[in-house]
Formats: sequence, structure tokens, C-alpha cells
Amino acid sequence: MRATPAILSLLLGCPPDADPGPGQLVEDTGPTEVPWSRALPMATDTWPALRGLQIQRSIVHLHSAWSHDACDGEPLVDGVPDASCVADLRQALCDVHVDAAFLTDHPAHAADQPYEDLFHQAEGDTWLTDDDGAIVANAITCDDGHVVRWHAGIEDDLMPVGLRAHAGESADEAHAIYDSATVENVSAIAEVGGTVLMAHTEQRDTEHLAELIAGGMTGFEIFNLHAAFDPDIRADHLGLDPISWLAEIGPMTSAEGTAEPDLFVLAVLVEQSVSLQRWDEVLADHAVVGVAGTDAHQNVLPVTLRDGERGDSYRRMLRWFSNLLLVEGDHADAPQEALAAGRLWVAFEILGTPVGMDFWLEGADGETHEVGSSPTTDALPGTLHVGCPELAPSSPRLGPPPELTITVFRNGQEWATGCGQHTVEEHGIYRVSVDMLPHHLAGFLGEDPDAWLRRYPWLLSNPIALRSSG
Repeated sequence: MRATPAILSLLLGCPPDADPGPGQLVEDTGPTEVPWSRALPMATDTWPALRGLQIQRSIVHLHSAWSHDACDGEPLVDGVPDASCVADLRQALCDVHVDAAFLTDHPAHAADQPYEDLFHQAEGDTWLTDDDGAIVANAITCDDGHVVRWHAGIEDDLMPVGLRAHAGESADEAHAIYDSATVENVSAIAEVGGTVLMAHTEQRDTEHLAELIAGGMTGFEIFNLHAAFDPDIRADHLGLDPISWLAEIGPMTSAEGTAEPDLFVLAVLVEQSVSLQRWDEVLADHAVVGVAGTDAHQNVLPVTLRDGERGDSYRRMLRWFSNLLLVEGDHADAPQEALAAGRLWVAFEILGTPVGMDFWLEGADGETHEVGSSPTTDALPGTLHVGCPELAPSSPRLGPPPELTITVFRNGQEWATGCGQHTVEEHGIYRVSVDMLPHHLAGFLGEDPDAWLRRYPWLLSNPIALRSSG
């Protein structure tokens, strides 16, 4: 989605009508007042290990200056990536303390570059390699000592992440493979180490998705930020009003507004039910990883907001949500292995960074099954463990604690509510959703905060697919 005069002229307006709905108050033991922060906390300072797995923050679906439409549509200067745009992205990854960035550049220009150039390696960076010496990621050391792992990938009709090389023997062949979603092309990408995902699930056919998953594709998006904002996609594929959000975000984006600019994403923060439904449908027969796609290009809103930063800055968009990985070990492949296994939940950190979230199954035989697993077992009944999330102490707050609604779904239908332990007596596909009514953000929402105090998605877990051996 590119900026247009119509979009830029509608940045003033009124907030939406409130619709709080019912909820359950979950005790928040953090401080009562924490100022707004442009950054997010480091994973190592925030999350303890869970059964030997370390939570790490990842971004999936992200474009650098190797994408033809990034950087306000002019990503290359005399054939070389725009240095200032690349610097913005690198700094944003450091500011938000991203642990693993899964880049997904468009084939034009990425497929035409040597594989090593996709990482934009700079002085002080370090290559991370696998046991065979193949490049897995570029490690960026930030000024505060935080390390970001930059993984290379592509977004076209297929969206492979964590590539170890270009697919195909030539640039033309690589273009053809990335640009056609076939089982044969999924296999070709897997041969060069890529984890094959697909973007924009809202525009896909369930039958085709199932065919690709059966043929080796790992997963697809259950939320896409571009789709959330784009008027055409909202109207044609999500069943949402195409442009109402433009008239709602004035308190955040106008010069006279008093709300925190980062919060204008609340105008489009709803579950993308079309994608979730397709996920549930494919999950009935196949293991499918669900991810949230940031799809940042720094090319949509080149206007400076009251905080002195452009509306679509990399930093702002990366701060809105993350895919939180449960990573085993610290080897170069570890984040990608967690992603491919579905050991993750989506966290809309614009509402606050969650601590205490967990989701795992203990079988009747004592076996532990982590989020993302697909155990074939008849060891029932089992016990489903759902952690009780709350705001991390560093999360901004100027108001009373939020209300959370925790729902456990089985086969796409509401099955149980609340955190704690749930007895599982039947096979099925179980996943967790946590919605929030963010009272704690009232002090950042301008002169009419009540209008914004409605229910938003906060956490979406990947499933545990408990399947019968019969």
C-alpha cells in the first residue's frame, strides 16, 4: 500500500465508538504508572525460560531496500541500497530489541542480488553459520549490546524465510520459483534451506492452501498489517469498512491531537477472522504454523507526526506486534527451528508486553507437548496448561489494570475459558486467544479515552494438534 493524497488528507478525525463488552479482570502486579516508551524490553530481561525454552522476539515479513517498493518507492540510489533507509531499519530492530528478523524482500530487486548481499552486512556485523559453514544469519550488535539476527527471505506468491541460498540456478529461475505457489516450487525452496510460508492468507483459497501444506509448505499468516490498513483488501477480502479508520486516528496523528502517536494502529487492530477461519480449516488435517506479518516497507505515510517520526517508520511498525518464539539452544538455526515447529504465539505488544503466558499439554503418560506440536497419542485424558498473562513491569500504563478474556478453542470453536489447567478428554486442535480491554492505556489515549477502550486481540497461540493413532 502506497501513500496517496486522499489517505494523507484524512489523518484528522474522531475516535471510534466504544464497545467494551464483557471481560475478566486479571490481577496486574506491576507499577501503577509507566511512561510511554518507543522501545520494547530485551527478551533476556523479560521472560524466564519455560521448560528449557527461551522466549525470543521475532518479526516475520519485513522489507529492506532490496524490495522494489520499499523506502518510498526509491530503494536504490544509483543501483545501491539507500543507506539512510537501511540505517532506519537496522536502528529500528535495535530499538525494539528484535532477536530474530525474518526479512522477506520482493524478488525485484532481491532475486537479482548475490545471496550474501541480502543481509546488508555492515562493519561490526558477524556471520552466523551452520555446521556445514552455510550462512544462516547476520548478527547485528546494537549500541546497548543487544544482538539482532537478520535472516534472508523473499515475499512473492510464496514467502520463504531463512533462506541459505537463492532457489534456482539463475536469477530468472529464482523469480519463477518465488512467483508461483506450486508444490514443486515449495520443494525447490526447501532444498536451499528455506522455511516456506505464505503471506496474505485473506486472499487465498483454503483448498490451495491445504494442497501446499500437504506438499511441504510450513505455514501462513493469520494476521497481516498491510491488509489491516489497505482499503481495497479490507473491503474485498476482510469484510471491513475500507476507510473508516482514516477518520478515527486524528487524536494520534494530528498536530492538535493529544493521544500517543504509536497507538493509531488501534483503529485497525481486530482479529482477521477470514485468515483464522482458513487456518482452522487446514489445521483439521495438517500441521500449520500461523504467524503475524508486519509487512513494513517504510513507504506508506511519509508525514511527520507529533513525536517527530514519520507515521510508518520501521521503529513504529515493529513495535506494534511480534511473533514470540520458544527457542531451544543458542545455535545459529535455533530461531528458525522454533518458527518452523510453530513454537510461538503472536503478541500485539502495542497493548503491552506479556509475561506469564504459556501453553502446553501434559499427556496421561507424562509426556510434555509444547505449543506447535502435533502428537499422535491415545494417552488421554491430558492436562492443558494455559499460563495467566499479565503486563510486563516495563509496559506503559496510565490507568487501571486491563481486563483480559482468555479463550481456549478446540477445532475452531470456543471450548473453555480462563487460564490454569483444563482436562482434555478428546482429540482435537487446541489453541488459545487472549483479548484485552486496555484500561491501563487510558492516559495515553487523548481527550476521549473511553471511545478507544474496546476489546482488542492481545495474544494468539499456535495450536497443539492432538491426533488419534487410530
